Amino acid sequence: MDNQNLHRPNDTKPKPEAKPEIKKDLLFDDSVLQKIAGKTASEIDGVMDLSGNIFSDMTDRFRKTDNLKKGVSVDIEDNKRVTVELDAIMKYGTKAPEVFDQVTDAICKNVKEMTGMDVTAVKLTVKDMMTDEELQAQKDADEKAKQEKANAEADNKDLQPA
Repeated sequence: MDNQNLHRPNDTKPKPEAKPEIKKDLLFDDSVLQKIAGKTASEIDGVMDLSGNIFSDMTDRFRKTDNLKKGVSVDIEDNKRVTVELDAIMKYGTKAPEVFDQVTDAICKNVKEMTGMDVTAVKLTVKDMMTDEELQAQKDADEKAKQEKANAEADNKDLQPA
């Protein structure tokens, strides 16, 4: 008797059931890509702050936390490609072209890793070059304006009838 016949695999195994095809659609809101680009750019040495337009600067004065999307706009094409535009304040004395290259490389890498999308263009407008002292003075003035607004709102609440 041949031992090979005793160990033959069972040919009557059930066939695995076919899984239904799942339609997948992973989408990202513009604000997510703005946040990725903004946070990434702000972490590059030489970029002191991202500055938005006058409207966003005004609304940011009343916010309790930093807005990572401030000064960043994105355009998403076919949920595969994205263009990024940034408005930045750079540190006085930095070599802007070198900082721009670092910002571009980092944004391209992070957007690809986190979303799978390719960055096809990055535009950075340097709105100002400031020293650390100038930026701190501006932030102090903004904080003072926030505090004054909060105090005025608190005073108005106290004056309202019960």
